[in-house]
Amino acid sequence: MKYKALLIGFTGGVVGGMLGIGGAIVLVPLMVKILGVSQHMAHATSLAVIIPGAAVSALVYQGFGQLDLKLAGMFAIGGIAGAYMGASLMPYVKPHVLKRIFAVLALAIAVRMGVGA
Repeated sequence: MKYKALLIGFTGGVVGGMLGIGGAIVLVPLMVKILGVSQHMAHATSLAVIIPGAAVSALVYQGFGQLDLKLAGMFAIGGIAGAYMGASLMPYVKPHVLKRIFAVLALAIAVRMGVGA
């Protein structure tokens, strides 16, 4: 299980760092399917995993001159409040509903990006 977790983390890091999607789109389904982690634990764990990966990616992007720190700060302020609210609500959402919400959001993003390309 340790090596599977490392491989899943690496995959999430590559996808998150390259595409800026935070890696959760990869981490959550793989943790549930391959590691047998509960839906709630996968969501919570992916958030903890994303923090160091996002920080490293941001530093690399900053080195390329592709990071707007002022804009990032504005998003962070709203994101902190939203994250607190979302994390507080998550335990009250049944796993199958959480999985469906995640799937619908991922599909909507995929369609939007495909149409907008």
